[in-house]
This record gives sequence, C-alpha cells and structure tokens, in this order.
Amino acid sequence: MEDEILGTLEYKNGAWVGRMDVPLLNSDGNLKFGIQDINKEGILDVQREAYQTYLQNEEKYKSCVTDLLLDYYKWNYEYISYVVSDLQENDHKDVVTEKEVLEMAPLWYLFICRDGSFGFAFGCCWDVDNGIAVLLSESEPRVISRTQLKNLHKLNDPTLGLLVHDGDNGWKGLERNSFFGKKENLEIELEGSVEEGITPAQQKAYEKYLRNKEEYFKQFSAMMITVYTGDEIRATEMVNAQGKVKVTVATALPKTLFIDREGNYGWDVYTEWDDDYIGVLLSEDKPYIISDDKMRNYANEEKVIDDVLGILFPCFMGYENIVVVRLVDTVYTLPLVISMYERKITEEVRQAYLTFLMMRGTFWTRMRDEMLDYYMSVYDELEENLLIPEHFEKENVSKENVLDMLEFTKLFISTKARIAWFCESPTDEEDGLAFEFTGGKIKRIIQTQML
Repeated sequence: MEDEILGTLEYKNGAWVGRMDVPLLNSDGNLKFGIQDINKEGILDVQREAYQTYLQNEEKYKSCVTDLLLDYYKWNYEYISYVVSDLQENDHKDVVTEKEVLEMAPLWYLFICRDGSFGFAFGCCWDVDNGIAVLLSESEPRVISRTQLKNLHKLNDPTLGLLVHDGDNGWKGLERNSFFGKKENLEIELEGSVEEGITPAQQKAYEKYLRNKEEYFKQFSAMMITVYTGDEIRATEMVNAQGKVKVTVATALPKTLFIDREGNYGWDVYTEWDDDYIGVLLSEDKPYIISDDKMRNYANEEKVIDDVLGILFPCFMGYENIVVVRLVDTVYTLPLVISMYERKITEEVRQAYLTFLMMRGTFWTRMRDEMLDYYMSVYDELEENLLIPEHFEKENVSKENVLDMLEFTKLFISTKARIAWFCESPTDEEDGLAFEFTGGKIKRIIQTQML
C-alpha cells in the first residue's frame, strides 16, 4: 500500500509496517513502525494523526524513554536478576546505564493502536514472550508490556488515573511513593476483566488507601524493624524518631498495591531474604502479614482474625499462616502452624504466644548453649555414621556457628499451648529437632514429642 502520510507499507501480522527516516535509539538503524489493523479494515485518520504527532514531538518522546526504562529496570531488578542468569557487573541496578539497558531491551518499532494510542515496542531478554513497551501517547508515559500495547485496553478513572488492562485478569496503574525516604514506583493492580471495568468498591478502597497510606507504611516499618531488633518498643521509637526509619530499601519494599473486586487490598512486598513475595493486607483494622497468594485470594479464603495471633487460615492440623522472623542473624519467612482439633483458639494459646513474642530477643544465646552441648554429646556417634563437613568438625564448632547447621522450618504451637521452632538437623534426620519455649526456658526435643 502507498499512503500519502505514511508512505510505503506492507501488511504483516495484523499491522501495516513501514520504515521512517529516523534513527533508532542508541543505534544506526532506522525506526520501523506498525499501524494496527487486525481485520484489514484500512488505516484510520486517527492513526495518521498519531503518526504525525509522534514526528512533531519525537525528541521529547525519545528523551523520556531512557529515563523510564532505567527506572523500570531498577524497580524490577530483583526479578530480572533472578530470571537472567548471566547479568554482568555493569548491569547491577546501582551502576547500570542507558546503554546497557538498551542492549538488554533494544528498540524494535513504533506501534500505533487502533484508537490512536502509540508507543515504542522493545525486545526484552528477561521476558521474551511479552517484551516491554513505553506507552507514549498519554500525558504521563509509562512502561507496560509489549502484549499490553498490541492489545491495548485502557480507561481513565477520576480516582485511579490511567489504567491499562494486562490482557489477563487485571487493570494496572502507577503511582509514586516515598518509601524509606526514597521516591519509588508502586504498581496498582485491580482485579477485573476488560468488560467489567472498575467496581465502586475498588474506587472506595483506593480512596481509603490514599487517606491512610502514610500510616500503613509507618506501621509496616515498625513491623519490619521489630523483626530485626526483636523489640517492639525500640522499633516504635526508631520509626517515630524525627520521621527517620532505619531500614534499608532493599530489605522489604512494597512493589504492588492489589485491590480485589470486593475492595480488599494490600501490598505485594519484595523481600531480600526470599525468592517469594509476602503479602501485607491493609484493608482490615491494621496491617497483617500473610502469604502473597492468600492476600490475592483473600475474599474467597476461609479465615479467622484473632487479636493476638492475627489472621489464621484453616489447615488439616488446625490453623496456619506465616511469620517473618530473624533467626540467628538471618531473616526468614516461615510457616506458623497451630494444632487444634476443634479449631478453637484458647486463651492459654494466646498467652503462650504473647510470652514467646516478649522473650524472643533472649532465645538465641540459650539455644546456642543448648545445641552446642547436645552436638558435642552426640559427635562421636555422628562421626561414625555421617560424612561431617570440615567446618562442623568438633574442633571447628563453637557457640558462634553451631546453629548454622540447622534449617528452621516452622513455628509450631500445640493444642496444649506448647511452642517450638521446628528445624532440620544432621543430628536428628529422621525425627527432626525442635526447640520448645516453656515457662521462660528452652528445651531441646524431637518433633514427634510436640506432634
């Protein structure tokens, strides 16, 4: 086809494809463009106008793209580094440049949608199938997936702003927040199909979130600092100290605000200590840490909310949730399992858990003593039956490293309000080891004694 505005065009894969006399970003080649026309109905005037708008503002669009890509790369670096195994030292988010990002995500073409929206489509080494794109035609350009651009469904909500559908089951928006003293992007994700749009419950939920988000983050900060210090009072003092929060951004950082169709909402939070995200439910009376899956399916989950134990979900043994805890100077996300035959939470269990929380900062010295004495007592037998690593040979083991041989697996509360950390240990491979906290004392037992 010859078009008086667009020039010589060839039809390929649902679009009319042409080439401009315009260089690519960071490359000597010329930029291609695609004019969407899936049903071969012809090019629309709104698409020609969009093409001319791009040409008239080309330098402005190009100047904003690299900043957006760098910002997107840094914000998604944890995921990207997990997916791409051969990232180089220069690709780290603190030192990466526009040149390196464009090598990993080279510009392919300008794509003009049926409604006149347009944006750059990029290749992408961390998501070959969906790629990434920069939607340029909006008042606030943003990074979306290449799939979203080619199947663009968008709406402008008076409260939530521009939303783009992900092509699956959710609308995506964007806002900027100050987390730990730094301005960071927060993706907004609203459950719903293209046909359903946004519900009034979701709009109200977002309005409530905006009113309370500073308090939410303050409470979440106190929760995380409590994990590190083991002291809730000290954590509160640190959060309130002249508005300064002594936690690094990489420790636990909200990435997405998820709002379901009923108006339940919370954060997906990246954690540096785990490949999986945690969920922080915000729509109840206070923030609760639960699994990311439970948060996203919260409306459909059977659950109870207890003032002491938090949100609990039924399991075959009674109730379960997760805890974020610092064990032997390392932070973990681990299961919390409460054994209850009739799923009735007793006051005895609540008091035992409160005592456990109050004393948790004092456990580790005593656990080290207990484990060291035990390990030395069984060492000769282990040496006969196991190949012991050099760093765990008798002369190399001390209070400082003896707990390194343990892999903590869950916090378990029995029907009789006994509380213990379960762990895997080379000393008890069949029955498993447990450290019970009763009456302010620590007792080493095997797990079957609790079960």
